[in-house]
Formats: sequence, structure tokens, C-alpha cells
Amino acid sequence: MRTRWVKVLIIGKGYVGTYLYNKLKEVESVRVECIQSSEFDYTDPSLIEKKLYRGKYSSFPRYDYVINCAGFTGRPNVDEGELKKDLCYKLNTFVPLNIANLCKIHNINYIHISSGCIYTGYQKAWTEDDEPNFGFYNEESSTYSKSKHAFEIACPQGLILRVRMPFCDSLHERNYLTKLKNYDRLVQYRNSKTYITELVKFIEKIVCEERQLKEKDIVNFVNDRPLVTSEVTELMTHYGIGNPNWEFIDIEKLNLKANRSNCTLSTEKLKEKYDFELMSERVAIKLALVNMSNE
Repeated sequence: MRTRWVKVLIIGKGYVGTYLYNKLKEVESVRVECIQSSEFDYTDPSLIEKKLYRGKYSSFPRYDYVINCAGFTGRPNVDEGELKKDLCYKLNTFVPLNIANLCKIHNINYIHISSGCIYTGYQKAWTEDDEPNFGFYNEESSTYSKSKHAFEIACPQGLILRVRMPFCDSLHERNYLTKLKNYDRLVQYRNSKTYITELVKFIEKIVCEERQLKEKDIVNFVNDRPLVTSEVTELMTHYGIGNPNWEFIDIEKLNLKANRSNCTLSTEKLKEKYDFELMSERVAIKLALVNMSNE
């Protein structure tokens, strides 16, 4: 009989948090709990500390891992961050910094789902060692990107996973493929994207191996060989999940409130340091579309 389980707390029951919870709760060696703000105010420092730490009667924390999947993304998109700047910084910078610091104090491994939308341009595939050019120090970047980079700058420990344009196997409203299907007007860029199924598999590996994350580390978690938008829409049409009204236009015609990040990220660190190689973006999108069409 098992005498010890790996105890995991997931913060946030949104797109990524729900996927991750549904996977980890099926793992025999893991005991997982998932909370959302409507059930538990994790933005309150005193409440979250009580949640993480057993208190004076025990020197052991309640959890081995805390995985923060919560944050401000904006509805329907990051333009909302320009209207709610204080809330954007609160949820993307200050609240997760408090959680990360408490994990450090109480010796809990911390994993943070972040964003790769802190670079822009095609000079190269951006690595984790490159200073973000679309983040906190760039006046032209979005509040969303600034707030994500600000967290990275100040974070004291843990594994920070940068994802971009996440997609999955279902017609979830936050799925990049679902968004494309619902938009009539599209712009043509090559951008790195993240297959959520593989992100969840990687986190499961980290947790089940009980990998220690006491030092700060940042990793780009995106699929290899990213496609341009038209290559994605061609695949979607082939698998019967297209939109006959699609029209490609210049981004200026969208009248966006915030500038957008358009770039590709390097995956070499993920391969070399963590021995984890994601499938190519084309293969991942094909697999997701097959699963979506079978829903």
C-alpha cells in the first residue's frame, strides 16, 4: 500500500487549470486539489498562507507542488488589459509573486504558467536568455505583456513555463483553433503555439518524478516548426472545422487597443535540459483537429 502521495494544489480552474486537474486526478501517485477565486480568495495573502502551510503544529507544508494557472487574459482578448490595468497587474504580477514567495518560505515547489508574448519580431527564434523586447521596459507593448514580464523579473523561485496561443483537442472557447474558427477576419503571421495536451503531460512528468524546483528557471514551452496562419486554416478546412467567411487583412484594420506580439520561440532548452521534445506544430494541430472533429 502506498504510504505517500505527491500533493498538488492547482490555482485556477480556467482553460489550463481544468485540463491539468482532470489529468492529475487520474494519476495514482498524486493527490490533487484545484481552487478558483469564487471558492477561495487566493488573492488574500493571509488566506493563501493558511492554505499552503499547516501552521505551528507541523513543520511540513500541505503541498509538494503549487501550480499557478490563474491570471488575467482579458475577454474577449488582451485589449481588456488596457481598460483594467490595475487588475491586470494584480492578477498577473502581484498575486502570483505573493504565492511564489510563500512557496519559497515554506519550501514548496512552484510551477507558473506564463506567456511567451513578451517578444516580438523575427530576427531569431527567441531563447530564454534573450532580454524580452515586448515586455515591461517597452512602452509599445501591451499591459498584458508588461505584467507577465514583470512577474518573471521579480519571481524568486520555481519553474516558469512560457506558453503561446494554446490549443487543445476540444472546441473550448479559449482554444486558439476555436478562436480562429469564430473569427471572420484574420492576420497572417508565423507564431509559436502550445499544444495543451503536451503541456499537461510535461507537468505530470515533473510532478511524478518529484523534481525539485527550488531555483528559478524559465522555459519556452511551444511546439516546434510553427506555422503561419494560412497553413493552420488550410488544415482546419481539410478536417471540416473551417470558416467559409475567412478573410486575411492587415492588422491595422482591426483597430486594436493594444499592440500584439508576433514571434517564434526556441525550444532547445526544453529538449536539452528537460529531455522533453514536443511534436511539430503541424502534427500537433492535425492530432487536435482529428480529436475535435470526433467530438
